[in-house]
Amino acid sequence: MSSALVWHCIRDGNSFMRKTHNGEIFSTESGNLFNKHSYKYSGICNEKTVDISPAGDAISFTVAKGSKTANKPKASKAKYIVKKGPRRTIGSISKQVSSYRPDLVGAAKARIATIAKSLRVKAAAAK
Repeated sequence: MSSALVWHCIRDGNSFMRKTHNGEIFSTESGNLFNKHSYKYSGICNEKTVDISPAGDAISFTVAKGSKTANKPKASKAKYIVKKGPRRTIGSISKQVSSYRPDLVGAAKARIATIAKSLRVKAAAAK
């Protein structure tokens, strides 16, 4: 099924949508870097998705491999855990994202910076 058709089916309502009082619509699906309810950032309807999330004291980077392994959930995603410093993490993950989905490089950098800051605050609070 094409990604445009999937988006057309789920854009009006799905279980990941969150509406605010201001009329903004957000999405909680995995693979959505900005958590915006839009076709560009959707992790459901795009074949190539990138997910960046915290994993303990590191950053987890997950890439969907494509449609050949879509019916095998474990084999359909490649997961990498990056334990470098924030600057090196931004450089390495943005390099991988630019080769996979160049339109999401800015979103990936923003997401990494936000997660790195939250990990830094969490570590400082633990001391």
